[in-house]
Amino acid sequence: MRCKEIAIRDFIDDFVVAFSTFDGHRVAHKFAIPYLAKGPGESSTVFDSRTPLATYFQSYLDDYRAKGFRECRYSHLVVNWLGSECAVASVTWNLADASAVSVTSWTESYMLSFIDGKALAFATVDHAGD
Repeated sequence: MRCKEIAIRDFIDDFVVAFSTFDGHRVAHKFAIPYLAKGPGESSTVFDSRTPLATYFQSYLDDYRAKGFRECRYSHLVVNWLGSECAVASVTWNLADASAVSVTSWTESYMLSFIDGKALAFATVDHAGD
């Protein structure tokens, strides 16, 4: 399990790096196909190919950039194992502006599987209403 715990930390750390590129294709490679994004209310989307997934992430990245966000950080990483092959990693994200001031935050959970020692998310859930 120790190697998988490292893979989860690497997944989250690399997400920070991917965010800083503001490149939807770079972010999309953190996720398995098919991928389920569960948002607030009845909002959910299943992606069965990488190009629409990259477009989905690019729309968020463009919005974040337009709002002046330049950096993402995380805290409160909690991992719950689902047997030996999958885990749920919950993390609080903080987006900061150019002066490194945190402007917004939310919690999200990632359902992860492990492929060739690497963690990939096959589903995410926003913790709406937290």
